[in-house]
Amino acid sequence: MTDKEQDRLTMPGEAATDEDLRHEAELTREELAETVAALGAKADVKGRVQKVAHEKHESLREHGDELVDKLPDPVAARVRPVVDGATRRPLIPVAALLALLVALRIWLKRRNA
Repeated sequence: MTDKEQDRLTMPGEAATDEDLRHEAELTREELAETVAALGAKADVKGRVQKVAHEKHESLREHGDELVDKLPDPVAARVRPVVDGATRRPLIPVAALLALLVALRIWLKRRNA
């Protein structure tokens, strides 16, 4: 039993006082507020997706930096601007990759036809 629950208990057989009832109502409001906040957090799908996307973005940036640091200096100097650009604006490389895949698929269909 928590301290809050212990505080709101009265002696057995005694009627609850106004102060006890107010205290219990306040504790119930606090518990309800916590429950509503938890449900609100679960219902915020957009916020959760944005949080996960941000975490993945940071992870990608860190791993990209680690890989570039392992490269020899002349190669790293040429690769670093590309990695920085890709992590700053990930939509551009994703769109380029998608366009390349579409072009490759079209080319393969025409070749096999």
